[in-house]
Amino acid sequence: MTPPAEGRQPVPGEEDLLLSLSRGSTLLVSLRALYSLMLDYGVYVPDGGEPLVFSKEQLVVLVERGQADAPLKDMPVLAGKGLFRPVAAGDLDGELSALVVERRGARVLTLARALNPSDEEYPEWWEAPIPFAMSTRAGMKLNATAVLMFGSDLERLKVAELPDKDEFIVQLEGRARPVFLAFRRLEPNIFVLDDCTGDLVEAQDISWWAAVGRAWVSEIEARGQRWRRADSPSGAQSWPCEWQGRFLGYLCVDGTDALAAGAPAQPEPEGPKKRASKPKKRAARRASTGKPAAAKEDEVLKAIGPQTMALLAAGQGREDLFDPMDSENRQGRGRK
Repeated sequence: MTPPAEGRQPVPGEEDLLLSLSRGSTLLVSLRALYSLMLDYGVYVPDGGEPLVFSKEQLVVLVERGQADAPLKDMPVLAGKGLFRPVAAGDLDGELSALVVERRGARVLTLARALNPSDEEYPEWWEAPIPFAMSTRAGMKLNATAVLMFGSDLERLKVAELPDKDEFIVQLEGRARPVFLAFRRLEPNIFVLDDCTGDLVEAQDISWWAAVGRAWVSEIEARGQRWRRADSPSGAQSWPCEWQGRFLGYLCVDGTDALAAGAPAQPEPEGPKKRASKPKKRAARRASTGKPAAAKEDEVLKAIGPQTMALLAAGQGREDLFDPMDSENRQGRGRK
């Protein structure tokens, strides 16, 4: 059994070992740390959640079940899956030493202190004229400078919802104007605050106008025109571009006035294959509209008439065909 914290002597290399541990340490690394520190219990403290107590034997079981590479911060998830049952703190002596792992790092405390923390430990420089924020189990704590600059309502931030990063930006809600604060980690659970509202609003403004310019250029390209950046006006149209009084050049667009006005462009000439195929289609249409030779012969014979057909069938020549005018001439000559 581990001796009480008051009578416990640190093991060699304990300080370096504790510095190497974090909530992202694997279960196998945490198990080795318990053996090295000669401790039987560990306590994982999530942000804004209840501390979770586990034993060294439970870590052995989890490692044997294939969870050796799982991070320590997944202990609540593993417990929710039924892979182990957290130790009931009421069944243990509060004076037993335990490995406590939280956002601020790892340290060895008694179970009573780990599970029921008293006043938070503030560093000596906490009240320096710099805005500091501390992440604690009870929530966010501010020093006097931070309260004066940003208001005490900042302490209502939910610690569990903050990104686990060394630097991040938070937008404060319920303000008359947008307020953005940059959190820069100074210690595992202490941050320096910086009002970055002006920089972020300016960045958003730049992003908006960049999107506007991109949409305009896309419209120019969709009309078949070309654009370029130049130091002097050129092309069909040119627009000077400035940002906050700084001249950045000209946007020059080449193209006809019809294209600039949005008129439809002339169709592009077809490729050689399409031009070669069209004459063939016209020739095919002409061939399809022509009538067979036999059909033409039938039409000619129908136009001649049945009487002429009978004479042709008897083998008579063209000079023997009956001509009414010629008959009248013959009769006149006979009377004479």
